[in-house]
Amino acid sequence: MSPPRPPLLPLITPSPGERRKDRRGARSSDTLQGLYQRIKGGLPERRSFRERRATPRVAVDLEVEQRQGDARFVRLTSDLSTFGLSVREGPTPRVGTKLTLALFLPDEPMSALELEAEVLGSYDAKGGMRVKFLQPSIEVVRRLHKYLLGVKAAK
Repeated sequence: MSPPRPPLLPLITPSPGERRKDRRGARSSDTLQGLYQRIKGGLPERRSFRERRATPRVAVDLEVEQRQGDARFVRLTSDLSTFGLSVREGPTPRVGTKLTLALFLPDEPMSALELEAEVLGSYDAKGGMRVKFLQPSIEVVRRLHKYLLGVKAAK
């Protein structure tokens, strides 16, 4: 025999005219519909968007060798950050595919950076790919960061 269940609590609903907050504490005017109404009325965006990358993405054309099993492809990067890169052209592997990359930086062109990466998606509708590096070593991160700082300073 199971123990008796406690009585159910009555459902409390807010009154229709009450201005309430959503789960994140935002007012209804801060929602997507509120944003749409403000933009439609000619008001500017109030929110500030923050960059999620640890380091900025820099547009560079570098050779990267993609290895997947026995297949090898040499491609040109579109942009590079300390923890990922994108390639504009070529076939797009499935999202989540693990790749081995050899990235050739101009500071030591004969000593490629060996990176394990995961495909995040295609670059655009034509193909290409965006990848994130999986647990790059400290030395690889330092070398990438040093190169990116030099490229950014030169621009």
